[in-house]
Amino acid sequence: MQPKNPKEATIGYLVHEVARLFRRRFETFASEHGVTLTQWRALAQIHRQPSISQVALAGAIDSDPMTMSGVLERLERRGLVERYPDPDDSRAKLARLTAEGEELVRVASDVGQELHALAITGLSEEERSCLTKGLTHIRDNLQNTTAE
Repeated sequence: MQPKNPKEATIGYLVHEVARLFRRRFETFASEHGVTLTQWRALAQIHRQPSISQVALAGAIDSDPMTMSGVLERLERRGLVERYPDPDDSRAKLARLTAEGEELVRVASDVGQELHALAITGLSEEERSCLTKGLTHIRDNLQNTTAE
């Protein structure tokens, strides 16, 4: 629900709307490449942390291990990732990107950079800095708050 007066928009509302619009734009791109947003998030995390376990990957992208297993299975069938046994834990599997998966992450990164550039068009360097500092502060406040 939008505020009646845009000047009444709260930080929470604006953060939610910006995140929603980023997600919507990126989902459109993802669908053009036949993957879901969750699959994109998994690919990006595997790129950042090669040889990640399925359990760690699930935690990193706020998913559950069973869902992550299905996501990885679909990505593996597409030839974007490969899973292999963890040499330190015979019950666990690790995931890494294939060459095709690396290329898709590169393309997605380019799209992300274009989307970022579009989003900050018209903001001065000072405004960008203030926005970044403010959002970082808010994030840190929320991360350091324990649920009661």
